[in-house]
Amino acid sequence: LVYKLALPDTYPMNPEWEVEDIIAWRRSRSRNGRLEFLIRWKGFGPTEDSWLSEFDLRNAQDLLREF
Repeated sequence: LVYKLALPDTYPMNPEWEVEDIIAWRRSRSRNGRLEFLIRWKGFGPTEDSWLSEFDLRNAQDLLREF
């Protein structure tokens, strides 16, 4: 049995989403106490918020400094 995902022809191979805001931070229990940040994505509601590492936010340095 093979599953084929039907994507539109214009769907980007590496989609990017814009960070709207950093909501909170915590120390990871599973990553040697590294910082993680709760991210609000532009165009999405609170149910789509997600925790990302500082490394994952390397393209959002301005928001990290403001936070």
